[in-house]
Amino acid sequence: MRKIQYLDSHAHLMGEEYQEDLQQVVQRSAAAGVDHIMIITLNKDEALRAIEFVKSNPEKYVIATGIFPEDAEHITEQNWKDFVEIASRKEISVIGEIGLEYHWVKDEEMRKKQKELFIRQIELAKKLHKPIAVHSRDAIQDTYDIMKEHQCPGLLHCFSGTKEMAKEFNKLGYYIALGGALTFKNARHAVEVAQSVDESFLLTETDCPYMAPEPVRGTRNEPSNIPYITKKMAEVRNVSVEYMASVIMDNWERYLSCR
Repeated sequence: MRKIQYLDSHAHLMGEEYQEDLQQVVQRSAAAGVDHIMIITLNKDEALRAIEFVKSNPEKYVIATGIFPEDAEHITEQNWKDFVEIASRKEISVIGEIGLEYHWVKDEEMRKKQKELFIRQIELAKKLHKPIAVHSRDAIQDTYDIMKEHQCPGLLHCFSGTKEMAKEFNKLGYYIALGGALTFKNARHAVEVAQSVDESFLLTETDCPYMAPEPVRGTRNEPSNIPYITKKMAEVRNVSVEYMASVIMDNWERYLSCR
């Protein structure tokens, strides 16, 4: 039987949470069949470490780098120049995670700065011919409006909107990535999205070290937990895990080719 290949499209493996046992985490991901991982980096140091780390297994990893929305108020022009230099490197395949974070940010001026930074990074991604990976928390309408006006191939990471909104993003060509929340008992919106979205737009992720799925909820998340998420997605769509994983991999290859 052909081995199932799983995808983790959002993993913060360069974070401090993994510095003591990163190799063990990698070994567990391989044992679980998670053969494709996108490493998300949110600063220059993380991006440079990821570039070195990926040299050992370039077929398995993709690197994304972005400026997180909550950092918008601190970005200087020198910070921006440094970011552009890193983002332009051939080892960086995706610009992300970028977007809007309104849950902790209520000040309208700060939200305005986030939107400006989001647009600036989208326009950079378009110039570099690289897709984007987008964070949107409590900001779905503003996120949609910006992504509609400044269209660039991309995905919505850890999607938390409604099935109706997911379909509107799909109409613009955007992929929907679902993570551990899909497995939670109260995950009505995530389940509805997984059930109703066209399968050709679905992706899986962990957002590790956050949001571990059932049955390991509450522990440090890691890529080896992806099979739990893929299994749940297959279950709610009434298809086999093998079929779901295959569809996800096809979607991933198509996403990465959006240049």
